[in-house]
Amino acid sequence: MFSRWNWVACGFYLVLNICSPDASSGLVQSCGHIIPESPVLALGSNFTALCILNESCLDFGNIYASQIIWKIKNRLVPKEQYREINRTVSSVTFNDTSSLATPLTCNILADGQIEQNIYGITVTVGLAPEKPKNLSCIVHQVSKLTYVMNCTWNPGRHTFLDTQFRLRYSWPEEVFPDCIPKDVNNSCTVPDIQFFVNTEIWVEATNALGKAESDPLVVDPIDIVKPLPPQNVSVSSGVLPSVLILSWENWISDAVMTLKYNIRYRIVGDTNWMEIPSEDTASPRTSFIVQGLRPYTEYVFSIRCMKEDGEGYWSDWSEEKSGITLEAKPSKGPPIWRIIDTSHSPAFWTVHLLWKALKPFEANGVILQYEVTVRDKSSLSSPVKKYNVTSTNHTLQLPEGTYEVTLVARNSVGASPPSVLFIPASNTKAPVKNLRTLPKHDKLWVGWTAPNSFVLKYVIEWCLVSSSSDCIIEWQIAQGDAQGVDLKGIKPFKCYLITVYPLYADGQGSGQSVKAYLKQDRKYK
Repeated sequence: MFSRWNWVACGFYLVLNICSPDASSGLVQSCGHIIPESPVLALGSNFTALCILNESCLDFGNIYASQIIWKIKNRLVPKEQYREINRTVSSVTFNDTSSLATPLTCNILADGQIEQNIYGITVTVGLAPEKPKNLSCIVHQVSKLTYVMNCTWNPGRHTFLDTQFRLRYSWPEEVFPDCIPKDVNNSCTVPDIQFFVNTEIWVEATNALGKAESDPLVVDPIDIVKPLPPQNVSVSSGVLPSVLILSWENWISDAVMTLKYNIRYRIVGDTNWMEIPSEDTASPRTSFIVQGLRPYTEYVFSIRCMKEDGEGYWSDWSEEKSGITLEAKPSKGPPIWRIIDTSHSPAFWTVHLLWKALKPFEANGVILQYEVTVRDKSSLSSPVKKYNVTSTNHTLQLPEGTYEVTLVARNSVGASPPSVLFIPASNTKAPVKNLRTLPKHDKLWVGWTAPNSFVLKYVIEWCLVSSSSDCIIEWQIAQGDAQGVDLKGIKPFKCYLITVYPLYADGQGSGQSVKAYLKQDRKYK
């Protein structure tokens, strides 16, 4: 019952509850009630309620069913929905319970059209549970010997009622205690689970309007395990500079489950992972030799595992561990160029040799020194000069002539292939043609038309033109089939002098120069 309002008027007022010394509950006796009492109704269904007056109230208070009015909350129900069944019973019908609210009250218009309440009920409207769908379960390994099973499902539509879900599971001849979800309606975790026996799992949903069960899931829990990732991962170098050895420990013994693995790795500083082919790690193991790596490079590794036959789920990736491959000889010689200063004497040169440090994947280790060899090609009797240098430049004083300069880089394993620079007495070979520039965002493109002869390489020099300081030359090398390069680090609103030299097998072409801006102030255009 939602509530009762007992109106007592002994002697002076019209009464809806009569005064009776013999009443078992005291002096007050209710004049009516509603059936059904506090119903739970399906949303959208039909519903009829009856208000039944007590015979004693009819005689004492001169009240009848024809005087009954129905209300939802404080809103009057249209009289078209009433029906007077007899002098003590009035009914009200709702064709669609979605319009109902609580309380539903039965009231009387007494003498003088005074409205007084007889009885009220709470009406609850909702839906029966739907069949739970998409039941799936995962057995999580939480320690070496402990496994829990977490199951999830789609609970279906909102019922607007107190609906209880239960995860139930059983063996062919044994039923286990239900798993009751806490604070949710779509998942539950079973704290202990047994392997190597088929288990039937299903979900049951129940409320005041009905019960529904999911389709059963029949599975051996060993086939839905998500294991813990391998632990104590370590990385060590092998005997070759292209190899690292990966070792780890498994949380699961082979007696419970044999595993296969995924191994991923990347160079430190790179975001792109590479993976070992899955067929190479598809069998039980606790180590793996990773091959084909760059020398003297730091790699990061991570491993995951799952049941060897592919049933179940991959573990999370293990903690990342790193290792560095051994050094190898440098794979190439450093790019080399020269700047010749003849300002003091045309017959005696100051030659500034310049070279670029090798990139890490070219150096294959720590470069300890550079070895420079200079041969005078114009005088066969001149001795070969050798220099050991730790910087990336070296200055020579040489008489005018033709020279061959050889440069190698050396690390702890050995020397690089030589880089050779030919310095002719004069630049008599063909230059590039049609030298031009074009700004491209924050870069300055330099293009040219190749000479008719075969070119080994091009050297591009550039420097900032300034009246207050010397032109400090920067340079880069382009391959012989290139017809343009992008210059980086060019500042806007500054004038640059750009020179391109073609290098041939037997000499060097004269340089062609152009002045250019990345951006130019309007007043200078």
